[in-house]
Amino acid sequence: MKAEGMNRFVWDVRHQSGLSAPPGSYQVRLRTGAAVQSQPLTVLIDPNVAADGVTVEDLKEQFEYNLRVRQLVADAAQMATRVRDLQTKLANGAGVAEKGNQPQALDAIAARLFTEAVRYGKPGLQAHIGYLAGMTTGADQKIGRDAVERYAVLRKELDDLRAQLDRIAGTNPR
Repeated sequence: MKAEGMNRFVWDVRHQSGLSAPPGSYQVRLRTGAAVQSQPLTVLIDPNVAADGVTVEDLKEQFEYNLRVRQLVADAAQMATRVRDLQTKLANGAGVAEKGNQPQALDAIAARLFTEAVRYGKPGLQAHIGYLAGMTTGADQKIGRDAVERYAVLRKELDDLRAQLDRIAGTNPR
């Protein structure tokens, strides 16, 4: 649709990943029909954030960290889907049980991955990962070493669970 007059676009400074883009140099590209125009764009640090002692390097580190955590969230969701699919196959009498694998091992993985299905149940690994993601994406901040260490612990736990699930399912999807 063609509309003459004042047209504008307001960028919310989000990266294509959905995360806030850190300060730096970017290219803005406008495409209309066959015509394409590009312009450089520089995103500056918010002076209020800088006044709190947060640096451009802190924000770049936060962005890279949040990309890794986002991938961790996606990996946990993918694993949750695999676990539920295998549990459904077991319930229907097909799948991993025919290969001689134990349903109890799958239930143990599910117990670690999912939050207990009771009021105030013990949070599972997937909930811990989601909580970590929420802690570092809401504000421009310097990433604390405790968050970095927690990421490493959660990444290892998820990778260990994936290896167990691969053995149970008799696959190696990665």
